[in-house]
Amino acid sequence: MSRSIRLLNLLQRLREYRHPVTAQTLAEHLQISVRSVYRDIETLRAQGVRIEAAAGLGFQLKEDFLLPPMTLDETEIEAIFLALYWLKSVPDQSLQLASNAVLAKLDAVLPKHRQHFMEQTTLRAFNVWLPVDMQILEQIRMAIRQQVKISVKYIDEQKNESIRTLWPFAMGYFNDKIVIAAWCELRQAFRNFRVDRVRQLVLSQDVYPQFKQQLFRQWWEQEKRDSTTDRN
Repeated sequence: MSRSIRLLNLLQRLREYRHPVTAQTLAEHLQISVRSVYRDIETLRAQGVRIEAAAGLGFQLKEDFLLPPMTLDETEIEAIFLALYWLKSVPDQSLQLASNAVLAKLDAVLPKHRQHFMEQTTLRAFNVWLPVDMQILEQIRMAIRQQVKISVKYIDEQKNESIRTLWPFAMGYFNDKIVIAAWCELRQAFRNFRVDRVRQLVLSQDVYPQFKQQLFRQWWEQEKRDSTTDRN
């Protein structure tokens, strides 16, 4: 990791804390030494970043000089907050951490009166999800992003087990379940797979032969023609 990236990561971590945070905590999050944290904080200070040190408590970012003010009205703030709060319930640790990071960035760029409004927002989204393997969920998102094939052990509705090679191109969050939309090489057709029924997953390096946007459009046309959602 380059030093410039490390400094940006440190700055982002400081944004996420409303109260002082210790150098030890920052070092653990960033996977660097405590000594490096102190050295990087001094570098940021030399560049004009206001980072205050509280004896026995740690460091706190007092203002963010890098990000410009952002203009959002109250309804837009409520919409973003509600979406990010809902995301905290999704059983995917990376997305949960990302939602916290986005909220911290918003807090850094919003004018003071909008920051106060966001802090006072009481809109909430609640969801109860079927248990899933978070590592498998993250691997599926990675496969969709990179447009590569995956091999899964899947348990269908009748408790039958099969090994499938899939081209995952979309994922949907429906009520209590998370569903993968994919081309199934076994069936030679589009199929929907519930993530809670995936028992094992191997992430391939093989790029599938169509762009995910093309597959999504073809699948969506089929879904509009056929309302059956579980034909595995």
